[in-house]
Parts: sequence; structure tokens; C-alpha cells
Amino acid sequence: MDIYVDGGTRNSNICIVNKETSECIVQRRKGRLTNNELEYLALLYALEYIKDKYPNERIRIFSDSQLIVKQMKGDYRITTDNLRALYNKCKPMMNKKIRLIWISRDFNLAGHVLEK
Repeated sequence: MDIYVDGGTRNSNICIVNKETSECIVQRRKGRLTNNELEYLALLYALEYIKDKYPNERIRIFSDSQLIVKQMKGDYRITTDNLRALYNKCKPMMNKKIRLIWISRDFNLAGHVLEK
């Protein structure tokens, strides 16, 4: 199963798209959050969604945030407290059946939703 995630500062929205079911969830976040915080929140929301609806499925999560993907894989250090707190919420929810994959913005279905 493929899930696409994105966060954007325009209107402080996060979006997840389940490609299999065509389910699209957009949530507006309160407060002034950075793009990276919104990207992490989209990932966190997707992980909670997967845990609730598809706990035993193999899932690929696609994100166009190279920073988030690299931090989650341990390739980049986390240098800000806000992102570290979000990372610490996401990391324990990852398991062997969930893969986080970087994709170009052009192919991110969640990003296309946020642009509209």
C-alpha cells in the first residue's frame, strides 16, 4: 500500500493520500509552524492512520521532504528541538513493514492536493 504525505505553510495544512483507496485527508494546523514541522506532522498523522487502519500491512510512505526522510533514516542530524520532538514521536511508530521513501515534488500526490 502506498501513502503520500506533505505539509505546507500556505494555510498551515498537512495532507495524506492513500493511493489504494483514494482517501485524502487534509488538516489545517493551528499556530505558526515551519514547513519542516508540518512535514513531520504529516508523517506523524500518516503513521497514526496506518496504526489504526492497516497495522499489519506493508506500507510505503512517500514524502518530498528530503530533510525528513534523511533524518528518519539517520543520515542527517536533527539540530532543532522542535524537529527532535516530532522525530521522537515518529521514530517509535516506524517498523519493518513501513518504508519511508523520498520522491520528487512532481510525483507527490499529497503535494498536488495542497497546491489546489
